[in-house]
Amino acid sequence: MPELRARAQAALRAGPLCDHCLGRLLAGVDTGMSNDQRGRIIRAALAAPPQGGPCALCGGLFDAIDAWIPRAAEALRDWEFDTFAVASHADPATAGREESLCQAVGGDLAEPYKQEFNRLLGIRLCRATGRDTDLKDPDILLLADLATGRVDLCVEPLFVRGRYRKLARGLPQCRWRPWPTSIQQIVGDPVLRAAGGEDHFFHGCGREDVDVRCLGERPFVLEVVRPRRRRLDWAALAQEINRPGQVEVLDLAPCRRGEVARLKGLRPEKTYRARVQLAAEVEDGRLARLAGLVGPIRQQTPTRVLKRRPDLVRDRCVRSLEWRRVGGRTLEVTVRTEAGLYVKELVSGDGGRTRPSAALVLGVAAECAELDVMAIHADDAR
Repeated sequence: MPELRARAQAALRAGPLCDHCLGRLLAGVDTGMSNDQRGRIIRAALAAPPQGGPCALCGGLFDAIDAWIPRAAEALRDWEFDTFAVASHADPATAGREESLCQAVGGDLAEPYKQEFNRLLGIRLCRATGRDTDLKDPDILLLADLATGRVDLCVEPLFVRGRYRKLARGLPQCRWRPWPTSIQQIVGDPVLRAAGGEDHFFHGCGREDVDVRCLGERPFVLEVVRPRRRRLDWAALAQEINRPGQVEVLDLAPCRRGEVARLKGLRPEKTYRARVQLAAEVEDGRLARLAGLVGPIRQQTPTRVLKRRPDLVRDRCVRSLEWRRVGGRTLEVTVRTEAGLYVKELVSGDGGRTRPSAALVLGVAAECAELDVMAIHADDAR
């Protein structure tokens, strides 16, 4: 086409261009070939002489791209990974020359020089390392500084999914200064050591209070920061975590970052078992009124969590409830609830902030002496 011919001729008059940079200027015309192939075809069609000197645009970057392979390989040497991607910081001088040339001859069909560099170095590193590229979710991102020749790494965390059972009371889910340990530390510290990482974070599908056991299986994702190793013995790690007997983990396995968002988006119903202490004895006939708790429950944020939660009124639902007497004034209540319902306040009423409540329907003060999470119905929430 005359317009494209004129554009290519003007580009060559601006200074010697390598085949890569000449082809990149018209990359949008035909994407079925590489830029250097396109550049050679354009040069031949114009009967233009060979390059004849350093490229006026890239300064020889593409002719010397193989020099980046040992730098990248050295940066990756001590890291275990399956996938990677290449990104780069532009050399301001080269970026300025590219912008000026595109303004002079038209840049609507051009591919940025950084984009071609990233692609070509990625192809070469695939061959050199035997690993695959993953542009959306790589284990490691290589950052090439095109001005200094330096290669840095951005290491994706190692994400580990599983389910836990909390077998002891007095154990917070995440690190908390007043407590000597937590589920996060019991689960995360062995994985951190095995992975050679720098820190860890814990993402749970909800959480139970410190004094509440979780005998059901709560899904979680552990995030290990800057892991040097990723191919771990998950069965051996589970045995190490489970040995002290405070926490039991099941089905440890690596996962991807998206699992955290999926987990946080779940709103599973839960089944609880509560040991309820009444202030006075109540005959069985009146205890039958507990069935009236099945249905809508209106809860204002409990007084015990007001320091860290906004004071809101929430409508929740009790799906089912069963009770049995285990002592004169002691009941065992099993209740299945919508996500987000506070069971301790469902028992006590929290001074009227939860309505109805066991205390309200029975007409006697009631307290939740012990509470266990018996099931987290995560499969139903998918």
